[in-house]
Amino acid sequence: MGETITGQNQTPMTNFLLIFTGQAFSLFRSHLVQFALVWWLTVTSSSASILALASIIALLPQIFLSPFAGALVDRWNRRTVMIVADSLIALGVVVLAVLYAQNIAQTWHIYVLMLLRSAGGAFHWTAMQASTTLMVPEKHLSPVAGLNQALNGLANIAAPPLGALLLEMFPMQNILAIDVGTAMLTITSLFFIPIPQPLRPKASEEAKPSVLADLREALRYVWVGKAYSSYWSVQ
Repeated sequence: MGETITGQNQTPMTNFLLIFTGQAFSLFRSHLVQFALVWWLTVTSSSASILALASIIALLPQIFLSPFAGALVDRWNRRTVMIVADSLIALGVVVLAVLYAQNIAQTWHIYVLMLLRSAGGAFHWTAMQASTTLMVPEKHLSPVAGLNQALNGLANIAAPPLGALLLEMFPMQNILAIDVGTAMLTITSLFFIPIPQPLRPKASEEAKPSVLADLREALRYVWVGKAYSSYWSVQ
């Protein structure tokens, strides 16, 4: 939308594969820890309302923040966004692990961590998806999109039983330590891999639209595209 993209051809596919591997671990451990926390709530509370509230807390930030995250990610350094988001989430996990180790973890502590993970994920995964289009040649975008969908499906299938198994074998603080360890690997890899940035034309830099203006433009683009598809579907 009015951007000039540079660096796509100069960015080796190897860089994307390295980042993708780190993000795969990040996605898997995120699902694993999320299920372990939900299962812990199930065992300790036996309350449907607590589980329902936990699910809502885990979803609402991404629903409300993702549209704004897209506009903000286009203005910020995408690698920095991913590093900061993962670092804040890891810090929250460390705090919760300490609370579990001291046997003073409470339900609202888990709610806070789920809120933080959801908010951080809204920015992290938006930045990752936006970077993919710059790092992957156009002819490979469809296979990469399919690979992402397969990865999400695998995480959804494998993480729950593995999370339950780990919760039976180890205390929660050890499972959270796994989350922190993989987060550190992901963050470290981002420091050494360049991620290209979209370059706005000079005209747009002189009169830079607001975040809300960018959001309205995106919604208008989606609406026009939907109307166009509906028109051709009835022809």
